[in-house]
Amino acid sequence: MDEKDLDALFRSVGEEPGTYPESARKIFNILIRVTLNYRDRMFASGGFVVTVRDVRTALSWLIPALATGNIPKMENPVCTELLERWLDALKSFPERLDQEGVN
Repeated sequence: MDEKDLDALFRSVGEEPGTYPESARKIFNILIRVTLNYRDRMFASGGFVVTVRDVRTALSWLIPALATGNIPKMENPVCTELLERWLDALKSFPERLDQEGVN
């Protein structure tokens, strides 16, 4: 999945709320599942709470990281680790968005 695919996805989601393509639901499901698993693991391993701010910070770097292939070093290592987990999960996303007519 590359930047063009994600841009097309988010554009389509924003233009037609409530009628998200299957690919959009799958990607959001991946991001949510990874986030919740990470949150639960962090809390279970030491009581650390992953905050909304952590998720928003990591999310702000998702598209740039996909576009450049670089993961920024953020102040909070939780944000960096969450971003890395998302990128790993999205690499295994089997479908190309342009095959579903999202472009």
